[in-house]
Amino acid sequence: MKGKFKKKSLALPIMIGLMTVVLSACGKPITEELYSETVSQDVKESTQLTQEEKDYYSKAVEYANSESTDLSAKTVSQIISGEKERQLKIEEEEKKRQEEITRKQEEAEKEKQAQLKLLDESIKVGLIKKNVTYKDTDKWIFSDSINMTLDLSNNSDMAVKGFQGIITFKDMFGNEIKSLNVKYDNVIKAGDSTSYDGSVEVNQFMDEDIELRDTPLEKITVEFKMDQIIFDDGTTVKRSEVE
Repeated sequence: MKGKFKKKSLALPIMIGLMTVVLSACGKPITEELYSETVSQDVKESTQLTQEEKDYYSKAVEYANSESTDLSAKTVSQIISGEKERQLKIEEEEKKRQEEITRKQEEAEKEKQAQLKLLDESIKVGLIKKNVTYKDTDKWIFSDSINMTLDLSNNSDMAVKGFQGIITFKDMFGNEIKSLNVKYDNVIKAGDSTSYDGSVEVNQFMDEDIELRDTPLEKITVEFKMDQIIFDDGTTVKRSEVE
């Protein structure tokens, strides 16, 4: 009986010894290790961390080196968590920056469309009269002239001080006949209209002049493209600065 009792008493220290060896071999998880160059190498080779966590760790170390920041008091886990927070903050700041850029672009586009509307819709131009003064050397008239009366309507809610642009005459099929510059520098009150008389000397060697001269009023349509408009309050809109 005594011999058997002694055998059992020897087994206990052996088991305790084996447990101590196993625990010592396992050690701390790498996430609890403090930063060092050796630990950084262990992080790269670790199977305990995902590739994403390794990438966060690597970025954190790189950033710390660029900022001369000491990481020696931080664990691997703290370094990874801190970098995740830093990256999230960067993403949020970039999102806000992009949102601000988008907002400014939308505001600029809105302002652009508002100014284009002023250019395209403030003044409507129509051709209401057209006749020809023919060449008559006895009266010292040495070339034909096309005399036209334009109707200028201010459709805006502001008085217009003056404007200039290009009027294009087209035939009944929409084909361009001729384009002319138009400049008007008298005030047209909001909602009012006025007439503008002008004449064009016909160059007998230019087909467009001959066609404009010979096309009757009822078969002519006009389009007007505003280049610049000045309102009575001093507001000036130029197409070259808008488009």
